[in-house]
Amino acid sequence: MGPEWMYGSERFKVQQMFHQYLLWGGFPESLLYKNRRRWLNDVYEKILLNDIILRNRIKNEMALRMTLKRLAESVTKPISYNRIANLIKGTGVSTTTASIIQYVEFAKEAYVIFSIENYSSKFVEKETVKKHYFIDNGLLNIFLSDTSAPLLENLCAIHLYKKYDDRLYFYGRNVEVDFYIPENKHAIQACITLNDDETRKRETDALIKLDRIEDLNIMTIVTLEEEDVITLPSGKAIEVVPVWKWLLSYR
Repeated sequence: MGPEWMYGSERFKVQQMFHQYLLWGGFPESLLYKNRRRWLNDVYEKILLNDIILRNRIKNEMALRMTLKRLAESVTKPISYNRIANLIKGTGVSTTTASIIQYVEFAKEAYVIFSIENYSSKFVEKETVKKHYFIDNGLLNIFLSDTSAPLLENLCAIHLYKKYDDRLYFYGRNVEVDFYIPENKHAIQACITLNDDETRKRETDALIKLDRIEDLNIMTIVTLEEEDVITLPSGKAIEVVPVWKWLLSYR
């Protein structure tokens, strides 16, 4: 299939299929079920019980469950292990920061989540304040009610992490940028829409500020549907690309 499909009737079909992937993730078996959320919840419960709780002999199941719930709720934001522990203790459930670190590692080993570090932070912060994403959008979706923005960013994270692994970072010092790949000097923002002037300014300003620090080669804003090229006063450009097209072209 050549690139001409993007401008024909096939495009609509691809967009429809992509929307299902965005919402329900990449488990092929989910296509067999009408109630995908229930099926995905069953999958999650099996992973939680067999691959995390029983395997690691976890006694404080409630603290583990709340840790993963907090990670899902903060999927677009950096969060410290200490912060998660305090949030959980605030509900009356007993836990420690050391336990939270263990739970996160167990969830990584079970291929539920993965983490990326802040490129601009010092070593101690790199280890303690990270962004945590779910390995599949379907697993993340069972925790969410307002889904679009976190699911878009999580999907971008999955795609980038598969390619770059621990060479993928976010940038978070005096400027907030969702993803940064130092080896390519490539910065990426994930944003549902740039239709709002304030949002457009925030997303582009972040890339401009990071360009001044890192002298970027590539700047990208991944959106749900919009496509554009924003030319900057420096002569550089920010590519605005729909996520479905970005996933197919950025390999």
